[in-house]
Amino acid sequence: MLAQQKRAGKIRHLGVSILGKGSEFQAREAKRVGAEALQVIYNRLDRRPEQTVFPHAQRDQLGILARVPLASGFLSGKYKPGATFPTGDVRATFEVEKIRQNLYEVEKIRASELPAGIPMSQWALRWCLRNPVVSAVIPGCKDPNQVIQNAAAVSGSGGD
Repeated sequence: MLAQQKRAGKIRHLGVSILGKGSEFQAREAKRVGAEALQVIYNRLDRRPEQTVFPHAQRDQLGILARVPLASGFLSGKYKPGATFPTGDVRATFEVEKIRQNLYEVEKIRASELPAGIPMSQWALRWCLRNPVVSAVIPGCKDPNQVIQNAAAVSGSGGD
C-alpha cells in the first residue's frame, strides 16, 4: 500500500519512528517497506541506537533523525543533582533513581566532556550530529531564544 501511495504521489518520502522494544526489527525491515529515514531517541544519555538501529541505517543508507537530543532537558544544562519536577512535568513520571542517575551522569559530562564556553544544550546537539549516521536532530523549543540557541549548535556561533 505504501509503495502504491508513493507511485500515486501521495507520499513523497517515508520515515519510521522507532521506539523501544522491537526497534532493531523495525530498523532491519525499514528499507523493505520503502522507508528512507528512521526517527529514534538518541542522545548522550541514551546511546542504545548505536548498537540496535545505526548498523541497519548504514547498511540500507537510511537517514537518522535523532529525537529527544537533550534527554528531556537533562542535557540542557539547567538541572543539577537533587532537582525535582512538578506534577504535570513528564520528568515527574520518571523513576526517582533514573532521575538521580541522569543528573549524576550530566555532572560527569559537564566536568569531563563539555568544552569551556559552550552551552551544554549546544554541546548535546553537536554531540548527536557528530555521528555521521545522524542526519538531523529534533530538539524541542519553548520560545524563540531556544530556537536561536539550538540553531547556533550547528553554526558554532554560540548563539550571539
